[in-house]
Amino acid sequence: MTPRTNPRVKRAAFGALVVAVGALGLYLYLRYVWNAGPTLAWTRGGKSYELLSPRMLGIALLAPYFLWMIGRSLADLPLLQRVLSVVLRMAFVALLALGLARLARTATTQKICTVYVVDVSDSVPDLALEDARATIQKGLDEKPSDALVRVITFARRPRVVPLADDAKTAPALERHGAAAGEAGAPGAPHAPGTPAAPNATAKNTGLGAATDLASALQLSYGLYPAGYLRRAVVLSDGVQTDGDVLAEANRARQFGVKIFAVPYHRPVPGEVAVRELRVPDKVHVGEPFELHANVFSSRAQRVKGVLKQGEAINGLDGVKMLDLKPGDNDVTWKSVVHVAGEVTYALDLSEIGEDHFKENNRYAVTAAVPGRPAVLYVEGNTARANYLSSALSAQQFDVDVRGPRELPSSLRELERYDFVILSDAPAEAVSLTQQEALEQYVRDLGGGFLFAGGEAGYGLGGWYHTTIERILPVRMDSEKRRDEPGVAMVLVIDRSGSMSGMPLEMAKAAAKATADTLSGDDLLEVIAFDSQPTRVVKMTPAKHRARIQNDIARIQPGGGTEIFSALDAGYQALTVTRARRKHVILLTDGQAPNNGVRDLVQAMVAEGITVSSVGLGGGVDETLLRMVADIGGGRFYKVLDPQSLPRVFTRETEMVSRSAAVEEYFQPRVATPADFLRGVDVRSAPFLHGYVATKMKPSPAQKILESELEEPILARWHVGLGWSLAWTSDVKNLWAVEWLRWPGYGQFWGQLVREHMRQKRRQQLDMRAEIDPATGHVKASIDAIGSDDKFQNGLDGKFEITGPMGGASAQAGGPDRGETKRAVMRQTAPGRYEVDFPIDRYGSFLLHAALEKAVDDGKGGTKSAVVAESFGHITNPYPREYLALAPDTVTLTRAAEVTSGKLDPDPKTIFDPAGETISYHQDLWSRFILAAIVVFLLDLLLRRVRIFDRKKTARPSFAVAQR
Repeated sequence: MTPRTNPRVKRAAFGALVVAVGALGLYLYLRYVWNAGPTLAWTRGGKSYELLSPRMLGIALLAPYFLWMIGRSLADLPLLQRVLSVVLRMAFVALLALGLARLARTATTQKICTVYVVDVSDSVPDLALEDARATIQKGLDEKPSDALVRVITFARRPRVVPLADDAKTAPALERHGAAAGEAGAPGAPHAPGTPAAPNATAKNTGLGAATDLASALQLSYGLYPAGYLRRAVVLSDGVQTDGDVLAEANRARQFGVKIFAVPYHRPVPGEVAVRELRVPDKVHVGEPFELHANVFSSRAQRVKGVLKQGEAINGLDGVKMLDLKPGDNDVTWKSVVHVAGEVTYALDLSEIGEDHFKENNRYAVTAAVPGRPAVLYVEGNTARANYLSSALSAQQFDVDVRGPRELPSSLRELERYDFVILSDAPAEAVSLTQQEALEQYVRDLGGGFLFAGGEAGYGLGGWYHTTIERILPVRMDSEKRRDEPGVAMVLVIDRSGSMSGMPLEMAKAAAKATADTLSGDDLLEVIAFDSQPTRVVKMTPAKHRARIQNDIARIQPGGGTEIFSALDAGYQALTVTRARRKHVILLTDGQAPNNGVRDLVQAMVAEGITVSSVGLGGGVDETLLRMVADIGGGRFYKVLDPQSLPRVFTRETEMVSRSAAVEEYFQPRVATPADFLRGVDVRSAPFLHGYVATKMKPSPAQKILESELEEPILARWHVGLGWSLAWTSDVKNLWAVEWLRWPGYGQFWGQLVREHMRQKRRQQLDMRAEIDPATGHVKASIDAIGSDDKFQNGLDGKFEITGPMGGASAQAGGPDRGETKRAVMRQTAPGRYEVDFPIDRYGSFLLHAALEKAVDDGKGGTKSAVVAESFGHITNPYPREYLALAPDTVTLTRAAEVTSGKLDPDPKTIFDPAGETISYHQDLWSRFILAAIVVFLLDLLLRRVRIFDRKKTARPSFAVAQR
């Protein structure tokens, strides 16, 4: 009798077997699968296999668990059936593991799938579409049996044309937007051999009025099935309005698409198009300007052009017959705007012999024209102000004429003027407060300022060392001419008791100013008198200014007034002094005996000595002082305010020592070209009769016009935000008397004022605006930089676009005519504000932007205040499809070369793999999942149905049942 094995030993041995199997499986998995990398590949029978997710094989490590369950099953099944069930479960897990591991077989092929990408936009002639259909037909005729053909048509958007895999006939090519199936309609299919109908309907829809080749290529990527070489045949004129085919060609190369290009070879149809109508950025009322039209013509022909300003024909250049040459033609139109506001210019072309598109024969552009500029004209002699004021009024300026005393003394009053002219006024007539207000107006508000000369201008008017001289681009201490004599000057100053206090102090200040005004080689003597004369400063060169000023400062008030002896002392000093010019200035504030004064002055004149007199206050003997000045060949000044004395003495000294007035005939010549001189022939201007000699300040001061001696006649420079100009002649019927009859007089001053005047009441910033060709959006930007050259950050930007103001949509009277839409400008960089705004209409649009900031409203709250604003305009006249007409073969060639394709291939080349193969994965995982499901069902059968060792039980008999 065979000894029976201990059951415990059997279970231990079986358990050891299960553990060994599990350990072996885990070892093999870790060594050959886990560390193998992301994929596991092998070759068998010349084919490559690959597990794309090999680590999922770890599911098969559950197999030992099923072995262990053989002896633990509670099912009353035969051992053989239980073993088969375990085997099936292990097979199920193994098949499931293989399926989840994504087993794939790698195969190679040379089959080709070709996608024909056909341009059906409006710029494509109808005969070219017939050529495209013929090209597709040739491809179908040469197509191998295992190759595939797909067709896409595109304009603004691409569309897939249905085509069976076994099709032998090229499909009909439809223009986008036409009613399907409409006989004779532009969108109806082209029957073979039948010419296409005109495409007016398609144009009206707008779907054919654009070309986006890039999006058509993007659509083609989804039409290539796996396992096929990829070919794309582009049939187009290459003209794009949207997208970038060259950038898309690089993507196509990454997707393995080889592009072949077949340009349309039909001749360019006769076409005339207005490509652009340019208006200057700044247009002012009454200022003539030029518009430039870019007119394209495919061939030489003569057409009629009509330019309208608003609803009326343009006044200066309204109707022209244009002789166009092939290509772009620049046509110039002259115009002028007489009323401020928005003005629309529209150019229409008609009587065109050969023209394909009518839509591009019209172009409209709108510009915002500000109101008439305001000019403040301050004239020393208002009776002669009509010459310049009339000329400026004819140039569409609002001119306000005033005298020097009426010059505004506050910035608020000056703010409403765009330009200020101060002409031929003496310095004593303009207060220091008024001068400082003018300086702030130019420097801080960006105003324009012109200082014109005359008998009381510059040094002749005592403007030396004043605020006005500080802001001018010229100095009034002009160099002496070689023929000018040296000067010996005597100041005879009253120091009587009535002069004590402020009058005497200002008289001493005037004497000091005289010393500063004289050249270093000039001679100066100062005599102070009461009842007796006293030589305070003996005749000495003015270069010893420090000593002279110290001596003048020691003058003290005295007793009575005796003019004769003081004048005689000056006469005696000048008689023995050698100088080319000798002059006496007499200052007194009271009455004095006049015995012998006339004879003394006559004797002085006989010796070449001139005498001027200054009467201070209202109690002077005006008759005596006028007699002294008249006989002495000088000038008489009646001064009521002692503070004006320094300016009076300075003016008198300038007139005597500098000979500032150059009274000789000359013709000004251009020293530095300037924009405002365009259209003004200065060489044809008449002669000027004189000017005031000055000297240029260093750069950046610019000398625009000069005399024959190269002395400045017109000079300018920037002062802060504004311009300051110096005109050293006059603007009246004295030195400029012949200029008043010159035809260019008004134009010269009008253009000068317009270029240098203040541009806006508030800060105006330049706006850059353009239409993005890729998106059709308006992109506008503003750089906000304040007067301190610092970025203006944190402002609220508000953007408005108004339109269309012209073009097709406005002419049709659409609901959006003149509609204003708003958007927010966002800050994208320091001081930079930008907006991206979509437009879907055609015409001309006005742009306006305002930059605001919160300020205190004075009631404990805040309000928005406009810091700066900006204006602009853009034009979207018609779809860009109607702009470019000639085929762009260069772009098509470059797109093909990027992908190793070629231009104008024959059909055999398109379907020739040229040794190229493509590898693709044939997924096998689904087979294992299907097998796993079958194994699962068999296992389910084994666990539910007893197949082996079935026990047969006798059916109970009827008799037994009755018992």
